[in-house]
Amino acid sequence: MTDPGSLLKIESFIRTIVQPNEQEWEDFTRIVRLKKLKKRDLLLEEGQVCNFIAFLNSGVLREYSFQNGKETTVDFVSENQFTSDYQSFIMQVPSKQYLEALTDVDLLILKKDSINALFDKYKIWERFGRLIIERVFCSAEAKRKNILSTTHEEQYRDFTANYPQIVQQVPQYYIASYLGLSPEHLSRIRKKI
Repeated sequence: MTDPGSLLKIESFIRTIVQPNEQEWEDFTRIVRLKKLKKRDLLLEEGQVCNFIAFLNSGVLREYSFQNGKETTVDFVSENQFTSDYQSFIMQVPSKQYLEALTDVDLLILKKDSINALFDKYKIWERFGRLIIERVFCSAEAKRKNILSTTHEEQYRDFTANYPQIVQQVPQYYIASYLGLSPEHLSRIRKKI
């Protein structure tokens, strides 16, 4: 069982969505494992089949892949967020991305088999899983629509407003990559703002 102190943030997050009773919560805590990463450690590599979902207690992860031979930042994950390669996790196919620690990271790991057993045993956990995946889908959809309907300057302003902690902790060239810009273009936008 994981140290109860390391479960405070995930419990607070979960209880904003569902209200597990004492037994449901206790069974959940039995499947959670604490993992620590140092800056630049990889949580997931291209080619691995992702068999976990992780919740960040602290730190920042970067999700990236190689597209046409070029490294591209796909997303950032920070405190109080879940992450995984959801396609690899759900379909059990090799991942096409990397999850890298940009800072020292404390996270909680939930393995696929344990999650599925919890889903089978408790309707509340199956509901929680569905609601999280709905949020992931809606977030991806909003990002896609934002990219199509806003200028680079507006995208950077939205990014800094929505992720101020990441702006402070992450090299600007990763943010440029995430926004589909060259570092020089991002620098020009930052000077205008």
